[in-house]
Amino acid sequence: MSIAASLQQYLEYHQIPYELHTHAEESSLSRLGVELGIDPVQIAVPVMLRSARNATLMAIMPLSHSLDLNRITALLRRDFDYLDDAGIAKWFPDVQSGAEPPLPATYGIPAILERRLLKVPRVFFRAGKRNGLVSMDTAVFEQLLNAYPKAVISNPDRASVVPEAATAVEGAAHSVAQVQACLEKANRLPAMPVMATRIIQLLSDPATSATDLADAVELDPSMAAQVLRYAGSPYFGYRGRIESVQDAITRVLGFDLVSSIALGIASARAFTVQQTGPLGLKAFWKHALYCAVVSQSLARKINRPEQINPGMAYLCGLLHNMGVLLMGHLFPTEFQLLNHRAEQHPETPLKQLEKSAYGLGDATALIALGHDQIGGYLLEQWHVPEAVSACAYHHHDNQYAGAQADYVHIVQLANRLLAQRGIGDLGVSAHVDAHFGASLISLTAAESVFEKVMEMCTEIDSLAEHIAA
Repeated sequence: MSIAASLQQYLEYHQIPYELHTHAEESSLSRLGVELGIDPVQIAVPVMLRSARNATLMAIMPLSHSLDLNRITALLRRDFDYLDDAGIAKWFPDVQSGAEPPLPATYGIPAILERRLLKVPRVFFRAGKRNGLVSMDTAVFEQLLNAYPKAVISNPDRASVVPEAATAVEGAAHSVAQVQACLEKANRLPAMPVMATRIIQLLSDPATSATDLADAVELDPSMAAQVLRYAGSPYFGYRGRIESVQDAITRVLGFDLVSSIALGIASARAFTVQQTGPLGLKAFWKHALYCAVVSQSLARKINRPEQINPGMAYLCGLLHNMGVLLMGHLFPTEFQLLNHRAEQHPETPLKQLEKSAYGLGDATALIALGHDQIGGYLLEQWHVPEAVSACAYHHHDNQYAGAQADYVHIVQLANRLLAQRGIGDLGVSAHVDAHFGASLISLTAAESVFEKVMEMCTEIDSLAEHIAA
């Protein structure tokens, strides 16, 4: 069935003329619009909001636009932020997540409508299922929403323009001084967690033993559980029993890899970030772990232990996107909007979305600088190994040729391979050619390594879920 029962009953009861378009299931509405040849300005999308007093509001706008919370706040004289997935599900019990129809009367929800949506000849919207669209004449759609206020509540989304046009960012430059100025203005730069500081201290002491590291990790039962779960993965092929963190270090993973896992998990605990969405905590850890394992595997295949430490490559892959968490931590409301844009435009690289940032209040300048710049600055302040902060700073810089170029290029190659499977934030523009990273590894060898890693998807996904929780 390609339409939610509640929506079908509402339309038929009120004798509303409409057309149902059944299609292959698709989670991306923008990609579906391209496939069906529908202009994004004709596609109506609902954005669910809640006020400080927990009042719910549906804001309805074209897919081609991004919501302007400041305008809604000014119009309705109350503050709003985005309703979480659990809250949305309560209003739409028979609807698939991400396929909510923009017909508030069907579900008894107050609403406000972007008036520019009424200037198109026909309106399309989700039918409550990811394999169905409803379309109707705009006059009919307007009649259904006649009781709700109409205003300018959104802005044309520059993320939908061609990449060349979106790269011009007014007033945003990527110097260390500007990153520092923005972050100091925010005045909420998180301190490195105590456990992460302890791991850094152990790493910097050449006398640290496997027992010292195991003792530190076992002080945190959750972290110890993740290390043991990882060591027991079929990826490592260890058939014996692993009864302690020290077993994991000495028999399976090694000192460098366990310290990297522990440091990555501990560092991420400095941030409070929403769980859901393409930039949420769950997606972050999935991307981070896949990138870490692919980077580590590429480093092993390259086999230059005197130059490239697989454990360090793992840590670089794990923490290279830390700036995403910092944005979400410092500016949760604005981050929700950026998260929503990323959900609307999964084909668009995150760097492009950041460069086209506007309407994000005090966060606009910082977000426009990019997660790579602010993440690199934070990790530098935390005194992590230089290779890690370099990968955070430069993982989008294909021209980087500094002292840590080997690690940076490994992480870049891992991200491009992952983008082919829809993992990460490079969008559909990412590609891997035979020349990328050729000084380190051939494309054929890199793809072979990647396919082997993807055989352990179940284990990586499970580990990501546990860490995000």
